[in-house]
Amino acid sequence: MLLGCGGSGDAATEDPGSLNGDVQVHGALRAMFHEGQIGTQVTLDTLLPDPHLYAVGALSDLSGEITIVGGETYLSYPEGDQARTEAVSQPDAGASLLVSARVTAWTSVTTKHPIPFETLDEAIGELAAQAGMDLDRRIPFLLEGEFEDLRWHVVDGTRLPEGETTHVDHLAASVQTALDRATATLIGFYSTGDQGVFTHMGSTTHIHCILEEPLATGHVDHVVIPAGTTIKFPAGAGESGTESSGAGTE
Repeated sequence: MLLGCGGSGDAATEDPGSLNGDVQVHGALRAMFHEGQIGTQVTLDTLLPDPHLYAVGALSDLSGEITIVGGETYLSYPEGDQARTEAVSQPDAGASLLVSARVTAWTSVTTKHPIPFETLDEAIGELAAQAGMDLDRRIPFLLEGEFEDLRWHVVDGTRLPEGETTHVDHLAASVQTALDRATATLIGFYSTGDQGVFTHMGSTTHIHCILEEPLATGHVDHVVIPAGTTIKFPAGAGESGTESSGAGTE
């Protein structure tokens, strides 16, 4: 169920000077929390259409969530105590925060053991290193399959208090959903140097989920990754673009 996973095998068509999986960031969490900068930082139509685009973020004025996988765009909006998700073919919405990357080819590693949420950041770093990633880079990653204890939220900016806010405030002002088991696609970004930019303090990942039935997307607050799950990272220079399996975390 890899939603919109374009790009495998297409690296040869790209500019040889470009780096597969380069990450761009528009906006910053610290500016949103401490300075109230929740206006439009970028509009999606400046990046799309692009079948190789992967992104996570928040809609302008924190009116919902943005998830893009292989150029396919999913926007979720809070509606009372529920959330509504749309698959949008020609998105022109604005984003107050957007983390994006063009990925034209993937490589993969497989987990040997379940990964609890409490050690997910560390495990993603270890798996990225096994895949040959430079951990000093911002790194996109992609998972699909059955996940356990999946929890996500859709932010509702209309419910935020005035003035400075915190991550706790944002969770309180959101529609939250939890499932014991779920078939989903997860798109995330790993970075050791972007706390307060696109990862929360004390974290090195920012992850969104997409579920097909019923259609839903949002910011992941908790998930358990089962053993045997394949995690994909941008293929390095010289890769053919085909997926390769490797050893997972111990």
